[in-house]
Amino acid sequence: MRQHGPLITLHGAFGSGRTRICRGWPCHTGRWPFLSKGCCHTGHQHATKQYRPMGHPYHHHSPTQHFRFTCVLDSMFLTDNDRCQAAGIAGRVRITTMRGLALLVGSSILAWAGTAQAQTGTPVTPNGASEAAQASDPTSTEGDIVVTAQRRTENLRDVPIAITVVNGQSLRETGANQLADITQRAPSLNFTATPGVPNFAIRGVGTNSFDYGIESAVGIAVDDVNITLPRYVPLNSLADVERVEVLRGPQGLLFGKNTTAGLISISTTKPQLGEFSSSGRVQAGSRDQVQTQAVVNVPIGDTAALRVVGGYQYQKPSTQLVGPGRLDPVRRYFGTAKLLWEPTDRLSLYGIVDYQNNSGIEAYSTIRKFGGNDATPIPAAFRPFAPANFVFTQNSALGVVASPTNNKTAIGSTDVLRDEHSLGAQFSASYDAGPLTVTSVTAYRDLRARANNDVDQTPVAFFDTNIANSQSHQFSEELRVANNGHGFVDYTAGLYFFKQHIDAQILQAGTFGVLPASTPVRLSPVNGQSNFDYGTKSYAGFAQLTFNVTPSLHLIAGGRYTRDEIDSTTTVTAVSGVCNLVTFLLSGGRRCVGTLAAPIVANRNADGFSARGGIEYSIAPTANVYATYTRGYKGPAVSSAAGVAFNVDPEKVDAYEIGAKFDLADRRVSLNLAGFINDFRDFQAQVFDPTLNGGLGTFRTGNASTLKTRGVEAEAVVRPLHGVSLSGGVTYLDTEYGNYNVACYFGQTAAQGCSLPGPSFNAAGSPLVGASKWTTSLAANVDQPIGNDLKVFLNADWRYRSRFYYAINDPSTIQEGYSLVNATIGIGDISDHARFSVFVRNLFDKRYAAAIFPGNFSVGQYVQTLPDNAFRRIGGAFEWRF
Repeated sequence: MRQHGPLITLHGAFGSGRTRICRGWPCHTGRWPFLSKGCCHTGHQHATKQYRPMGHPYHHHSPTQHFRFTCVLDSMFLTDNDRCQAAGIAGRVRITTMRGLALLVGSSILAWAGTAQAQTGTPVTPNGASEAAQASDPTSTEGDIVVTAQRRTENLRDVPIAITVVNGQSLRETGANQLADITQRAPSLNFTATPGVPNFAIRGVGTNSFDYGIESAVGIAVDDVNITLPRYVPLNSLADVERVEVLRGPQGLLFGKNTTAGLISISTTKPQLGEFSSSGRVQAGSRDQVQTQAVVNVPIGDTAALRVVGGYQYQKPSTQLVGPGRLDPVRRYFGTAKLLWEPTDRLSLYGIVDYQNNSGIEAYSTIRKFGGNDATPIPAAFRPFAPANFVFTQNSALGVVASPTNNKTAIGSTDVLRDEHSLGAQFSASYDAGPLTVTSVTAYRDLRARANNDVDQTPVAFFDTNIANSQSHQFSEELRVANNGHGFVDYTAGLYFFKQHIDAQILQAGTFGVLPASTPVRLSPVNGQSNFDYGTKSYAGFAQLTFNVTPSLHLIAGGRYTRDEIDSTTTVTAVSGVCNLVTFLLSGGRRCVGTLAAPIVANRNADGFSARGGIEYSIAPTANVYATYTRGYKGPAVSSAAGVAFNVDPEKVDAYEIGAKFDLADRRVSLNLAGFINDFRDFQAQVFDPTLNGGLGTFRTGNASTLKTRGVEAEAVVRPLHGVSLSGGVTYLDTEYGNYNVACYFGQTAAQGCSLPGPSFNAAGSPLVGASKWTTSLAANVDQPIGNDLKVFLNADWRYRSRFYYAINDPSTIQEGYSLVNATIGIGDISDHARFSVFVRNLFDKRYAAAIFPGNFSVGQYVQTLPDNAFRRIGGAFEWRF
């Protein structure tokens, strides 16, 4: 019996008499005359068709029928989720096979299809209206790059926002295993792996804060939901990530809240209707790394599908332990179930449930530079078990040599801990009402986190307890509407509600050299455990309008009103076996805990407004220029540190951007340019306050009066041949603080500005922490056949960052410029059913620090964290896809 090819289902709306382009095959859509030479005919193959009218006119200017059209062919060279378009009205293509096997993309057909699409443009659809078209790899040789940066599916070229698109598959091929690895291909994005406080920065701006109530200036959204839980980076694996969009500049108008610097928008692969498929990857590498992940897609009838993703990761810490302590290996488990149901052509229901478990230490802090006589607020006479130079003496005895490449730690604690459990659920409903689409997204996430660090960097129990536990959850609901197709006014509008609650407990203790390590009593800078109860509610309404004045000229206007309500309570409770350090010393050990402070209640309410305006002009069918102004807003907060609460004012930014986006040489070359100026006011910044913690000092969050960032960005993709592409980007960044008083750094003199009370200095004119002047990246992708059955693929990338500070103006925290190179080479069958590859990350074994900060108990001492990626990893991987 003759075997039929894939089943292609097209559904959408097309006006009578219009010509539709579906990846290069023209179809006249008159009054249902789908002729034998239409989309489902390749010149000699059999085709069948069926249709059914579905209702009312789509546009009042032309009578339109809604229909479903099905073709059964012996062979079709279409990619999964390809796009159809008709005079700006979007349809959708879904491809399945009778046998459930993926089809190979024919290069000649795709090249023809790419030409056809370049002539017609990419459809604009609300990204809740239907399954967004699968994003093309920005480094691929064919296909438009599709993004959802404006809550609708659009061609990257047509979006007046500076965006970097990173393809999930290309990341996985290089051996990348976590979200921070996307920085390798996004020059304006950086990541700081401060222990327990991971932090992204865009265009030099991020929020590196130990405060639980301070949200990041860089938002993270996963499948349309903003994640704001403290000290948490979602996705402990890149499994099933379809693409990552890095949106630069304030994005709070359309995406949740508090994204004054930018947004990382992550899209995972949706269930595929009518398709049974399986894929996965097994990877092994240096430092005993093992990574497994698997995906199964199961159709449930014709209108629903279930997609299940699961995996496990293991690797040893990259830091070498020479002390008597313990560093547990990294173990990560994750599982996700996604259910998509489209009971009608208008209604789409999508639910996701996921679970993550992270434990272990990937990298630990080490001593970069030894200090002096270990001067601490505790007089030497009171600390007989911590004599002068005890940090140096204890570490040197175990072979620790302080340096920028030191990877040995001599900690003594056996209770160093980092453990996270995260459970999330979300439900999206989208209804196509004809002229508009209504979308509702409801989400909940719960996070349980425990952490403990040995702070003193020695094998003795001087300050070996720094417990930070938290129990937090967030709930959000967004309801929005967006028009379908194109009209004189395109719009997206909606309402947003967000609620978050955080319970956190911090306990810091040790012997401080006052007591021998064998003593069961520990001393704390405060009267015991600090407790933070922090609640946030946020209400917002937003709208963005695009006025299509002419086919080439578009005007943009939008606004968002936000109401933030914060309830914060800070308490200190006594802990058995823990005494207050000052009380214990002043009483000669006769008293343990002083008078407990009354609860500190701090409530904050604030109203904020975000806005956006701009102009976009098409100077050619594949060339656009734009200019925008954006007002960003980040709500107020309460900073709690060492049992004390401080009010933190809202953060605001005025962002100005001009840009141009070009597809040249028949779309073989893509070029995106942007220039920007961002003026921040009351920037929420972390400062070290030496007056807290009984004189030991600690970090808290305050407001810098102003800061400014300005720069130029360029990104390009060159596709010289089918299966070959080169991409790259460069960012020049100039940053400076306004008036901002911060604690003086070690060795700073009055002549260098250390002349204010504290002592402190005014950081005006200083560059932002973590901001490099220059960042560049390059990537190459090659995918070529070997004969008729096999193909070889190559994937390599390079990134360079120029020098920058980890603390304001402190020369001891300078990270010199460095480059990282990753590469992969592999072979697979021509249909990509099986692929084997070898990879190397950090090819030249370049050491660099992910954080540099002053040590606590030795004046002039500096501590660093050399991340896992600062060490070469060589490995291999096997992938399957059926």
